[in-house]
Amino acid sequence: MSERRLGDILREKRESLNLTVEEVARITKLKKSTIVALEKGDYKELQEAVYIRGFLKIYASLLGLDYRDLSPLLDRELKLAGKLEEEAEERRIQVPLLFTSIIAFILIVILIVVFVFHWNPKSIIFRTERQSPKIESVQPGKTELQKEFPSVEKTTPESKTPEAIPPKVQKEKEVLVEIRGLDYSWLRVTVDDKKVFEGFLKSGESYSWKGKERITIRTGNAGGISIRVNGRDLGTLGKKGEVLEREFPAE
Repeated sequence: MSERRLGDILREKRESLNLTVEEVARITKLKKSTIVALEKGDYKELQEAVYIRGFLKIYASLLGLDYRDLSPLLDRELKLAGKLEEEAEERRIQVPLLFTSIIAFILIVILIVVFVFHWNPKSIIFRTERQSPKIESVQPGKTELQKEFPSVEKTTPESKTPEAIPPKVQKEKEVLVEIRGLDYSWLRVTVDDKKVFEGFLKSGESYSWKGKERITIRTGNAGGISIRVNGRDLGTLGKKGEVLEREFPAE
């Protein structure tokens, strides 16, 4: 029985979380072409092996997979694609270049030391001229004192106007949603038609959002989160592993 392909594992896990390639690219900041290449096992379209390993770590972390379990599969497929040979060849090229750079650095240091020991500081004459600062005499200007008498004006007492009574303000409708993680769950939250959260909620983590019109919750594991709406405990949204979307309007 042949071993499963790494790309199939990634694709099946992504689809089980109801995530599209575009959504994964937006969350992980990876290129869409990189995600497609990882799922197809088309490593020739990607860069060196060290970058491919980095891409897989980011993708696996989003999907909740352990990179250490996927690493042997990646090495086997990279070897078949010839990427490991390219990586070894690059290392063989980099070692002589590093050795040459070290030798060049040592020679430069030796030249600097020789120059310093043979340099005669008496051959350089520094000429400095001091200029005495010019002092200008300042004559104080004449000032005149004038006596001022404050003018007195008759003022009439102001009549007090009654304070205006502010109108009663009606309380605006709003909705408060509090979420607590019970299990590792993917979550997307939209407040008043604006997305405010998209990612994974771990067990024990809690968040809250307040909206003026509505709050929409979409999750890939309805049994993995508990929810309270305006102080009312609604329990879990659904069953474990269930993909569900609920909307809570303002009250």
